Amino acid sequence: MESWSLREQDTSALIPAFSSWRRGIIGRRSAMVARLTTGTGRCRGRYILNIGLPIDYLARMQNLTIVSACDRNYLWGAWLLAASSAKFLKATPVHILQTGFTQEDTALLEQFPTVKVLPLADNDPRNVANRKSEALLSADTDYVAWLDADCLVVGDISELLIPVNGEFQIRMRGAAENAWVWRNHYAPGEAHVGLPKSVRDKWQADVGQRTAPLTDTTCVTNAFVLHRRHLDFVRQWKSQIAKVIPPSHAGVVDHRNPAYFMTDESVMSSLLVFSDIAPPISEYRLDDTAGRFVAHFGANPKPWVRWNLRHWYCHGHVMELLDWVKQSGYRTPPMPVSLEKTKRTQAHLLALANEAKVRVRATAGKCLRLAGIKKK
Repeated sequence: MESWSLREQDTSALIPAFSSWRRGIIGRRSAMVARLTTGTGRCRGRYILNIGLPIDYLARMQNLTIVSACDRNYLWGAWLLAASSAKFLKATPVHILQTGFTQEDTALLEQFPTVKVLPLADNDPRNVANRKSEALLSADTDYVAWLDADCLVVGDISELLIPVNGEFQIRMRGAAENAWVWRNHYAPGEAHVGLPKSVRDKWQADVGQRTAPLTDTTCVTNAFVLHRRHLDFVRQWKSQIAKVIPPSHAGVVDHRNPAYFMTDESVMSSLLVFSDIAPPISEYRLDDTAGRFVAHFGANPKPWVRWNLRHWYCHGHVMELLDWVKQSGYRTPPMPVSLEKTKRTQAHLLALANEAKVRVRATAGKCLRLAGIKKK
């Protein structure tokens, strides 16, 4: 663990603490706080020790909050997000909104000095994915970053978090990916380019603001960062979800609602296309491959259940994180077999077998379709 002792040479590396940082950390780790005294003995106020980090780094990362939300099914995912943030983003507050957590679950996350666990209100029956706005609005820093509770921070991503344009960093789909996402929604004879006309018309009518679209593609909402000047856009997102997503726990994907089958993500996309207050989009940098990025365990199964081959590239990163946690004296939730370091070969073989099964089923389905045979 780092030494928190204040030495004479440390005094130039002290910076004022933000209010959100004080609430999230100082109350639980008073050793991080020092009082800087002038020659006359008068105290200048509360300061946070710079534990060997540059002042501009601390100032930047204390001015950004990472937020997420989940239910107890994602406890391990939220723990991995909390632990990886604590390891690589030591100065960044983390808010995790939850439903169904026990006191022990909360303690497992709040053992990390930067993490604060908050309750989700119980007045909305929708899937937690449709309640991201509540987490975003819990932050009071200039920037707020949403990361899904099945995301993992790999490396020091501090320089990548702040949007290049100072506005809104989110990944927008390329033309081919977007066409694939909407492949089942184009009308017969309609070119598979951009948004299907039926979807575009539905979004324009529901948003009721712009008549000309700002873009003809969609976004991905597993990780994004925005400036607090755009919180009205977040509130609009919340209101629009309440308007077009039925108040029931239908899951992250709901094909009964074609224009909004990706639920919160579809609603966000509709606003980026037709809202009068849509933020200017910045370059997405959180998928940087130079050893620092945000990994997303988007597909099932999740690593804490069983490794998916597409996620295997993160196995080593997770093992390194668990080693750091152990060396730092932190606790883990009950360890699943899939995350036991000694079970690496077994986990990899299961991932390969699962991938083979998926490919066989996909090939069989394609053959059946070509033969004109419908699945029962």
